[in-house]
Amino acid sequence: MDNGYWKVSGRETTNLCIDVEALAQHSSSRIRAILAASDTTPAEVLRSLAVDTDGSVRLAAALNRKCPSDVLQRLSVDTDWLLRLGLATQLDVCEDILLALARHKNPYVAAQSCHALNAQALERKLKGLSISCQPGSTHKLGELFVAAKKVNAEHLSAALALSKSHGLRLGRVLLQVGIVSSEAIVEALRLQNLLRRNEIEIADAMEILSQTELNEGMVSEDFPWIRV
Repeated sequence: MDNGYWKVSGRETTNLCIDVEALAQHSSSRIRAILAASDTTPAEVLRSLAVDTDGSVRLAAALNRKCPSDVLQRLSVDTDWLLRLGLATQLDVCEDILLALARHKNPYVAAQSCHALNAQALERKLKGLSISCQPGSTHKLGELFVAAKKVNAEHLSAALALSKSHGLRLGRVLLQVGIVSSEAIVEALRLQNLLRRNEIEIADAMEILSQTELNEGMVSEDFPWIRV
């Protein structure tokens, strides 16, 4: 990415050199948005695209995982609420930005930000709990939620794709996108361990999990950011 060269289709070309600074000034907002979304776009170019006059270009920059933190901070107070919402739903955006967005006057932006904060808090709590992960390939978390009819197969497939692309645990993704509550994830993990140790029957585990509230407006003392 040095000297204004751009990677095309994931490979650095030797016979085709693209001036990314020129592309950042292209008359087509679609071209600028594609550039802003590319993880090979240099940080300095992303900074210029983050102040683009077109909201779709700024949003593309906000959703770019390589976008510098100082740029994300600036975008978190952008005048376009759709852009702020897109930033809030980024799965790995930093906590400081989410805290700012959680106080936003638009309730949907605030709620999505709180979902993300809740997911981050869940990961921290799980590290301090006595629940140790029982190794095994059976009774996977997503499968348990589907079997208990708490998550449908389509939502699970989408969550798994996000989990893989962002390198995050499935539980965090399910919580952050608002499908399940932190309490449900903790309970599912507890039941998963019991199942893998053959200390509970699958029917009994599904009965317990099916009675666990997922996202019915609960307020958790451990996760004060959001009513999930």
